[in-house]
Amino acid sequence: MEYTHILRELLARRDPHGYYVIPANDKALEYINGFEGVKIVNAGGDIILIKTRSRNTALKIARMLMKRNLIEIEEA
Repeated sequence: MEYTHILRELLARRDPHGYYVIPANDKALEYINGFEGVKIVNAGGDIILIKTRSRNTALKIARMLMKRNLIEIEEA
């Protein structure tokens, strides 16, 4: 999948509680400690969900994790 397409897909909608949700490998935990307003949910196995209400924060996190190949997206 193309880089910009993945970013657009991740930030296109929010969950019912108003959070942007980024599925990531649990190794991403070490990179997101500096961000405020972020919630982490264990999705089972080695997958975590990074949740934030800030679109800007979600974009920064998604870009950083994509560069490190830590985003978990199912390809159809």
